Amino acid sequence: MLWLLLIATLLGLACVYAFFWKKIARSKPVNYPSSENRKKLDTTKKTLVCLGDSITQGNLSYNWVDVLAEALPDMQVLNAGINSDLTFSILNRIEDVIASQPDYLIVLVGTNDVNATMGLANLNSYKQSGRISKDTIPDFGSFKNNYRAIVKLLKQKTRAQIALVSLPVMSEDLAHEANRKADDYSLFVKELAIEQGIGYVPFREKQKEYLVANPHEGIYTFEDTTRLFMLSLINHYILGKDWDSISAKHGNLLTPDNLHLNSVSGSILLDLAKAFIISAR
Repeated sequence: MLWLLLIATLLGLACVYAFFWKKIARSKPVNYPSSENRKKLDTTKKTLVCLGDSITQGNLSYNWVDVLAEALPDMQVLNAGINSDLTFSILNRIEDVIASQPDYLIVLVGTNDVNATMGLANLNSYKQSGRISKDTIPDFGSFKNNYRAIVKLLKQKTRAQIALVSLPVMSEDLAHEANRKADDYSLFVKELAIEQGIGYVPFREKQKEYLVANPHEGIYTFEDTTRLFMLSLINHYILGKDWDSISAKHGNLLTPDNLHLNSVSGSILLDLAKAFIISAR
């Protein structure tokens, strides 16, 4: 009887998780730069667009964009973050950003490009969600080409002051292959920003400094990311836990699930983003 109850509970949680994930994965931020929201823009105010993936969208982690908007009451802030996006899918919707004609742009993308290279299951998940075509295999070369194309379009078709953000840590094991790749991808982002004469936000560097200054023994590895992600969703959306307590439960300082942000890492990014806006004004 106990086993039946346990199985029923697990199946119930799995169904609820599937429902929430389906709903969350397909959602867009309420302040996404859609045609409807673009019509509401006040031409007498400056506009900031934050472009990226789930780390920018903010419904799977600390929502630094919403907090940034609260800190900039004189500015219109649009959230162009979409869960699971890679550079490929961002290129496909870049016109939404361009059409909003922002004064400032913060670009944070690349985590999913790296994650797609970390095993067949990861790759297939992006294909199944429609983020990449079935014959696409992301790699460092495609990331560089796509990112260059994104920056080129934003520079050519907007008047925005642009800042590129280095990739967040991918687990708190800085020696893991995923983090070594993210180091390489971030170095490219930095070099591209310098080459193009645009801003650079050293988010990854600050996260790494924090982890080095606060050494700890991790409980899980990068290979546990999918499991941690599922548990984080259940803990947050079903059990009402905040991202910080979930992070602590999973033995992490900066992330609840190896990829997304809690308030510690989110506040690091928030401060860096505010510093960019202040310097660009």
